[in-house]
Amino acid sequence: MQSNSSTQPTPNSQYIDSKMPTDSSINIFIGYSILIPMIVFVGFNIYKKYRAAVFRRQVTSLEKLWHLNIKKELEEK
Repeated sequence: MQSNSSTQPTPNSQYIDSKMPTDSSINIFIGYSILIPMIVFVGFNIYKKYRAAVFRRQVTSLEKLWHLNIKKELEEK
């Protein structure tokens, strides 16, 4: 029985390890489709923390004004 295997590739055979231009563009697309939502998510969380800090500063300044106003009203009575 003769074996049909040969060490030479046939003209129609494809290499599994070959990189085609479409493979790299697909990898870039997949990379950006993962990276962009992560950047948006991190940016959104940073913005929320920033707004919370600004809100806390506003509340503390208003509380100080409120306490000053209460002291002033008590002194007038």
